[in-house]
Amino acid sequence: MRYVKAFIIGLLAIVAVVFVIENIEALRQTIQLRLNLYVAKVETAPIEIWVITILSFALGAVLVLIQFVFDHLKQRQVIRQLRQNVEIMAGDLKRAGMAMEAASAAAAPKPETPKQ
Repeated sequence: MRYVKAFIIGLLAIVAVVFVIENIEALRQTIQLRLNLYVAKVETAPIEIWVITILSFALGAVLVLIQFVFDHLKQRQVIRQLRQNVEIMAGDLKRAGMAMEAASAAAAPKPETPKQ
């Protein structure tokens, strides 16, 4: 599976490079982003489109990484809780087994010893 993942990542990198090479003229154009709120107006300096593309990709990657970290931590917490439940149940099962052995030993007739 590790090799398939590396192959797919390499293939995506090659596709990205080909995309940039074929569209270099369009990606070098500059645009200016604006946010016009009623209380404030924000404008960026002219930015080339390739910079915005890379920043968007990086932001998406960071957000996905944060989501995976939170999911991983949540799964570790669930696993820890389930292990504690298994330990508790194993202790209960062991105590129940010992109680059954004691009950069966008490209920079993005692062999009589011959009188001399």
